[in-house]
Amino acid sequence: MYRIYCFQRLAVTVEGVDFLDPAQSAEADVRERGVRLELRRLTESAEAGSVYASRAAWLSRGVCRFDLLESRPHAADRMHWHPEMSDGEPGDRVFDPDLSADPIGWLARVLGDVTPLLRRAGLDPDEHAADVAAIADCAGEITEAAGRLLAEARKPWPEVDRDHRGLAEVNLR
Repeated sequence: MYRIYCFQRLAVTVEGVDFLDPAQSAEADVRERGVRLELRRLTESAEAGSVYASRAAWLSRGVCRFDLLESRPHAADRMHWHPEMSDGEPGDRVFDPDLSADPIGWLARVLGDVTPLLRRAGLDPDEHAADVAAIADCAGEITEAAGRLLAEARKPWPEVDRDHRGLAEVNLR
């Protein structure tokens, strides 16, 4: 499942992931399974059309990412975030013991005020003030969805087929 929470100029995506981490390929536990959230910019078109016409919208690549990942159910050993991303590629993993101890609570606190994330990504928080407030208002709904996906990821892990990048071809529900 892939959920997108769209605001005026920002969006938060939530998806279940299951992949083989190439950076861990020499180790026994290379599989990582869990939930990925990204803060992204949202662009809507100003195309002409009738009042009934749907608007086109595009998501940018993520400006920051949160990975609630585990090497086995309930391990909480690979939970980290990427405060910096460049053209969709994540920077270094940042591990925080509080994130591993309470991933949903930690995420709720971060989504409660994304201003520092915007600053770190080089975006002006003042230009996104309405979205900062809207994300804070929706933080409970977003973290509830993330919690459901994390609970699903923590069930016994099924065998899966993988694509050429190591991603499971069937994502979490």
